[in-house]
Formats: sequence, C-alpha cells, structure tokens
Amino acid sequence: MNLQKTIITLRELGELMNPELPEVQAIAERAYQHNKWFTSENVFLMLNQIRQNFLCPEKLQPWLSEYSFEKQQAQKNVGIVMAGNIPLVGFHDLLCVMLSGHKALIKLSSKDDILLPWVLKKLFNIDESWKHSIAIAELLNGMDAVIATGSKNSSRYFEYYFSKYPHIIRKNRGSIAILNGNESSADLQKLGKDIFTYFGLGCRNVSKLYVPRHYSFDLFFDSIGGFSNMINH
Repeated sequence: MNLQKTIITLRELGELMNPELPEVQAIAERAYQHNKWFTSENVFLMLNQIRQNFLCPEKLQPWLSEYSFEKQQAQKNVGIVMAGNIPLVGFHDLLCVMLSGHKALIKLSSKDDILLPWVLKKLFNIDESWKHSIAIAELLNGMDAVIATGSKNSSRYFEYYFSKYPHIIRKNRGSIAILNGNESSADLQKLGKDIFTYFGLGCRNVSKLYVPRHYSFDLFFDSIGGFSNMINH
C-alpha cells in the first residue's frame, strides 16, 4: 500500500463529505428518515469530526509516524461489526484497518446502514482499487481477526462466536464527570455538551455525575439551559 497516496485519497474523501454540499445534505436527510436519532445536526457534526480529525493530512501524518509500515505484512481479512448508536461510529475502526493494509469485511448496524455505503461509494469513485480491500457483508466469513462493538448482551454472543479469532470486543461503556463545586458557568456549559451531544447515546457522553455532598445544582441547571430542547426527544 502506498501510504502517501492513501493519505491524499482520504483528504479528497473528506472534501466530498462537506456538509455544505447538497449531496451530503440529501444523504443526511435519508439517514434521518431511516433513524430519527440521526438528525442532520448530528450527522453533520460527525462528518465534520471525521473530516477534521481522521481525514486531514495534518492530523494523519503525526499519528501514522508513530508506526512502522516498512515491513510488508500478509494481508488479512478483518471483520468489523459496527454499532449504530451514533452516526458513522464505526468509521475509525474501518480507517485503522485500511491504513494497516488489511481487508475490511463490514457488518453494518441496521440503525446506521445509509451513511457508510454512501461514504464508500465516494471512496471508490476516487480510487476504485479500494473495492478489493473493503466489502460490506451480511455474514462475516473467512476472517482472520474481528473488531466488534455492541451492547453488554451482544458482547456475550460476540465472545462466543469470535473466540477463535484474535479480537477486540467492546461492550457498553459510559463516561462520568467529577465536579468539585468550583466550576464556572462556561465549564458547566461544556459539560452539558458532553452530556447531550448525539442525544447522550455515545459511549463518551457523560451519563453520571459525582458531586460534593450538599452540592447546589442551581448553576448547573442554569448553565445547561441551552440544551432544553432535548426534553422533546
């Protein structure tokens, strides 16, 4: 794999994922009609995060410099079972498989099966050679390794079915925030963003607060008032 060529391809892919483009807005609307948690705001937020952090050469180069790609490895088939809690949540797993020079066999979540096929179509239009290294499959066969993300219950099935393969299996995860009572309103507004982005459905969303005994929540509730529309969801 020509790493520099891949980085250029990924940069071009990021340009095609710009939320300002009418085609991107149309695919976001399709995703929303399929899954009402995938509002255009949340889809655009994820697309911009991917573009700015995963597909930007200035971010990719320092990250990849930590690894050696000189020794040619035998190409392996890596199964990726993607979650569907937030838009394109499995994209980074795919990116890692791509950049490591292996083949990706993707099992999509039924909750998020609109966006990634569209992204892959754009990738293949830029460089059709990726068609030989990335495939979406209903059943994962012929794997050499597995990355699977799901709930606590589904992880038990993953561990059973994929036990014979080298694997990464992710279960339910949550994030916490520890407050000391000296936080400013600006701090608490940022915490509100960590709580409510993607409707709180991401594993990095804060779902539990630890506060001092007798903590007053007045400033906290005043500070997160900008997220009051969440009560409608």
